[in-house]
Amino acid sequence: MSLNRFGKDSAEIALEKFRAGKLDRRAFLTVMAGLGLAVAIRPTGASAAANEIVICNWGGAALEAFQKAYGAPYTAATGIPVAIDGAGPSTGAIRAMVESKNVIWDVTDGGMVDAVVLGKGGFIEPIDYSIVDKTLVGPDMAAEFGICNYTFSNVLAYDAKKTGGKVPTGWVDFFDLEKYPGKRTMCKWIQGQLEAVLLADGVKPEDMYPLDVDRAFKKLEPLLPHIIFWESGAQSQQLFRDGEVVLGNIWHTRANLLHKENPDFAWTWSQQLLFSSAWSVPKGNPAGKKVFDFINSSLQPEGQITLLRLMGNGPSNPKALALMTPEDKAVYPLAPENDKTALRIQAAYYAANEAELQNRFLDFISR
Repeated sequence: MSLNRFGKDSAEIALEKFRAGKLDRRAFLTVMAGLGLAVAIRPTGASAAANEIVICNWGGAALEAFQKAYGAPYTAATGIPVAIDGAGPSTGAIRAMVESKNVIWDVTDGGMVDAVVLGKGGFIEPIDYSIVDKTLVGPDMAAEFGICNYTFSNVLAYDAKKTGGKVPTGWVDFFDLEKYPGKRTMCKWIQGQLEAVLLADGVKPEDMYPLDVDRAFKKLEPLLPHIIFWESGAQSQQLFRDGEVVLGNIWHTRANLLHKENPDFAWTWSQQLLFSSAWSVPKGNPAGKKVFDFINSSLQPEGQITLLRLMGNGPSNPKALALMTPEDKAVYPLAPENDKTALRIQAAYYAANEAELQNRFLDFISR
């Protein structure tokens, strides 16, 4: 769910840039695709077929970015065209396609949680590691039904003007109303929220899962009157712009946009909460085994650096680090200077527990 919302947030970011005059007409049309007014970048009249690779992602700026980062290099190397469908690879859509035997996507940009859920349900293929080189990605990024194509993080963002120049050093500071007076913001969607609370309460990363939900709620309850819960990345950003919050648990891409607007808005990588996106392959995909050649191509560091610079999404291939400028490293969750205290969000845990946890969390924060 978190990854799905993060993907959709890319479309919102592109629309904001267009309204500010920072996108040209071509980019504007790409944004419209992300909003559902058109759903693909592909040759006119083309449909899913064995002689092309069709990717489904969440649209917006990711349409053109994925084409530049992943599609164009693969086509240049193989002659096989790559089409990008921005309709959004929801688990429901994938299930419906597979059950109806009308699969139009070859590979989808979902999260590791979705890969576990869909894999257990028999809706996606195991990644063929005789073709895909799992050593191209970092530790714990190659799973049975999904392999990481980029990373992103929830981070502790802050308004330095409101903190008097003090820099938060971790989630303990999120709860320190005396040191950092003012409202905070958290996401109403569960992934990456209780982890921050439990880190603040002294739980060690290696002891994080299964989440001690009762302990987290007990820690969080006194802070509820001081929290504004955001539903979209745009809202999290606006809360800082409007001066409504001093600290926030937000996506690092939004924190970076805020910092570009105003250097007083900043974030700490300390105790970042790291997520992995993942490629998955729907059962019955038209391109068959060819899709695994594409996936392998997408794990090369050069294309992943392109995606980082276009979208802020972090490479999964550690060799990309050697190609980065200092500016790239500043927004890369896995740069050594940023990754010292990162907590990896555990996909298997959420695949088994997210629905129940989400309902409990919404009930709790609605008190």
